[in-house]
Amino acid sequence: MPAQRKHLRLPLESTTFIELPAPRPLQGALERTIACKTLDVSRGGLQAMLAEELVVGAIMQIGVALPGSDRTLQVAGEVRWCLNSKDAQYPWIAGFQLLKADNTDIEHWTALITAMET
Repeated sequence: MPAQRKHLRLPLESTTFIELPAPRPLQGALERTIACKTLDVSRGGLQAMLAEELVVGAIMQIGVALPGSDRTLQVAGEVRWCLNSKDAQYPWIAGFQLLKADNTDIEHWTALITAMET
């Protein structure tokens, strides 16, 4: 886990959806979406508990329902780390660095988190 953080972390439990890439796209396997929950969020990232291990360095599409938003925000994030947890329902904890990507809600995300920090 990173020792230094660029942004303030806010504790926030929210239902989150992560789109996993197809395991064998050339063989017709489909993407799938898993439900998990955030533990904390910041302007530049989030930490989530989930039922499956993720590959560090993978880029994922993430949907998060934040307070103050009337819809699920869609962001792109890179898996920075993934560790075992002691939770039976969510045996993995992963940290994501959010990316400035086209066709995402990253600007709206940043504005909402900035408002929560005050």
